[in-house]
Amino acid sequence: MSWKFETLSAHETRVILVRHGQSTFNEQERHQGSSDESVLTELGKATARQTGQFLSGVVIDALYVSSLKRAQETASEMLSMMTPTVNLQDVHVVWQLREIDLPAWQGRFHKEVQTEFAEDYRCWKQYPHRFTMADPQTKQRTYPVRDLYGRSQQFWQDILPRHFGQTLLVVSHSGTNRALINTALHLEPAYYHSLKQSNCGISVLKFFQGNTLSAQLESLNWTGHLNEKWMASKV
Repeated sequence: MSWKFETLSAHETRVILVRHGQSTFNEQERHQGSSDESVLTELGKATARQTGQFLSGVVIDALYVSSLKRAQETASEMLSMMTPTVNLQDVHVVWQLREIDLPAWQGRFHKEVQTEFAEDYRCWKQYPHRFTMADPQTKQRTYPVRDLYGRSQQFWQDILPRHFGQTLLVVSHSGTNRALINTALHLEPAYYHSLKQSNCGISVLKFFQGNTLSAQLESLNWTGHLNEKWMASKV
């Protein structure tokens, strides 16, 4: 099984978003955020290769990948299974694609955070657009979700004008991919938790003339290639 797309016009851009494979922190149920301590598990590497095989018939004109190891490992495993349709001269490691910054929670177990930061956690889940977090070292308080949305909007503004008539592969993270999709579709930060992004799930957006006002969602969190059909939603 492989993915087939309609041919793009000269004024369109297609973006294939892939979340990284299962990481050690995913397996341990720990918050990752923008920390770079976790790496792919063997399952994560295997599903990344499955994803590469599934996309092997797609001509990829450029690859954009997060600067974090788990995303770069995923991209490497994917590329090992793809036919020579990726222009390896056009691979970009992009800081805007790193995961959401959650300095006070990174490395902490999910249940531990829910207990120790109960009020903050409720705000995070129910009102992500209002959620703030202080850096344990600098004590500076930021809006993690709003900041992530700002990065995502900047990413679209930077790359879309460069790639008319092309298909891009973006390998990133759950939070980042949600922000990329939401900013493309003009969904406010309040809806940050509304979308699911599974490990190695595939989402696809199409843009006209490099304008996010024209964004069309072609697929959301497709995991059928991983035999996880109940976790997928193709639109």
